Amino acid sequence: MLMEKSKKPVLEIGNRAAQVLADVVETYGTKGEPVGSKALVQSGKYQLSGASIRNVMQDLEGMGLIKSPHTSAGRIPTEMGYRYYAQHLVETTEPEEAVKQAIQSQINPSKSLSQLTKDVTSVLSQVTNCAALVTAPKRENDTLETMEFIRLSNNRVLVVMVTKSGEIENRMMEVPEFISADDLKKAASTLNPFVMGHTLEEAKAAMLVGMAEQRGQVNAMIDQMMQAANEWGQPVTADGAMVVAGSTNLFQYPEIVRDKLQGLIKVFEEKRLLMTLVDEVRTSNGVKIFVGGDVPVIGAEDLAVIASPYGHKAPAKDEDSRKLVGTVGVIGPMRMDYKHTMGVVDYTRSLLDAALK
Repeated sequence: MLMEKSKKPVLEIGNRAAQVLADVVETYGTKGEPVGSKALVQSGKYQLSGASIRNVMQDLEGMGLIKSPHTSAGRIPTEMGYRYYAQHLVETTEPEEAVKQAIQSQINPSKSLSQLTKDVTSVLSQVTNCAALVTAPKRENDTLETMEFIRLSNNRVLVVMVTKSGEIENRMMEVPEFISADDLKKAASTLNPFVMGHTLEEAKAAMLVGMAEQRGQVNAMIDQMMQAANEWGQPVTADGAMVVAGSTNLFQYPEIVRDKLQGLIKVFEEKRLLMTLVDEVRTSNGVKIFVGGDVPVIGAEDLAVIASPYGHKAPAKDEDSRKLVGTVGVIGPMRMDYKHTMGVVDYTRSLLDAALK
């Protein structure tokens, strides 16, 4: 499994301390209770006395990797400890056969992208007991070939954009007054030269420039469409869509502050606030792990994210072949089962890669 490595300097803690830290993280992740030296001795992994293990734990505490809650003699990982473990110590495990079958059953190349992303997100949230996120693959830097406007009702217009690669992206515009089909055709003919050759992200700005320059030709209608284009919505097709499932799973973890969790549920619902996270993952070179303050989402300081890009990245020299990249990930508490979750995410990534071929 390819994993993107941290660019931060590695803290040297020694093999014995690394093993103790890993065991504290994994034991606390499983039981949700502070871990004492007695529990580590009883695990049978160490040929050390309880006193020796306590000394190692004190060293780890001095380095800021574990801490002692006021109500317990045991230790729990700090955010820094989780981060060190996730970046340098965790060894992924292959998903169990039942988990593999559950994921496989939802990935069928004959499904629509919309259905595929929904089904994969749902099964990921079930097998990890966390929240899951999947974005459908989107072709980076794809440029527009043509654009047309279709009237759906008196005040709703569908903008249909066809890219050089043949993909179709639809956007909805609410217009203040009725615009006839003939006028919409005239507007498309007038504005197409302005959007051709631009990416989808650039299309709106290019269209507004074109509208401003061509006001004299289609005056009142252009005024209406400029107002509408300023507020056009999110994509209404599956291409590039984002699906989040299982956010209520996070309520079962008491260490996640409830007030923050309520806000996060709203973030998950709005989705656009997750785009910074998605963009970071899409440009990574493998499974990427965010811990606590590293998660680029407001209010996610108590969480961890394990995510990976999937799809196909064309060689840089191949100008006509565009990157087709989506994102698959799991969002959970910092004490999530990193081994299991990394394996699940990477396995799902491999199946999605194959489904896109």
